[in-house]
This record gives sequence, C-alpha cells and structure tokens, in this order.
Amino acid sequence: VVVLTVRQSKGLDFDTVVVADPAGIVAESPRGMNDLYVALTRSTNRLGILASGDPPEPLRGTLQP
Repeated sequence: VVVLTVRQSKGLDFDTVVVADPAGIVAESPRGMNDLYVALTRSTNRLGILASGDPPEPLRGTLQP
C-alpha cells in the first residue's frame, strides 16, 4: 500500500486508487477541483472513493453508494 498526497501522485498512474475525502481535497487545497481531478485520474483500472457526507457538487449523481 502506497499513501501519497495529491501533489506527490501527480504524473503517476496506479492500477487501483482509493481517494479519501474528496470534499476535503476541494476545501483544503488552493487548487481545489484541479487537485481532485488529479486524484481521481491516477487509476488505470479501479477507483474507490471514501467519503462521509455529500461529495463535491461535480461528483453528485455520478457515484454509486
């Protein structure tokens, strides 16, 4: 298991990626949605998203519980 920040993962690809707290990424980063995009596009095969509460607006309606 490799744990990276969004900045550390930029430019890398992984078979499976789990993104924790996408709303937190958007809220806490000066690059907001841009950093979330980077996090969500590192996976080449499987993507998991762990979140409590509502996801950021652009993700609503696209995620399955």
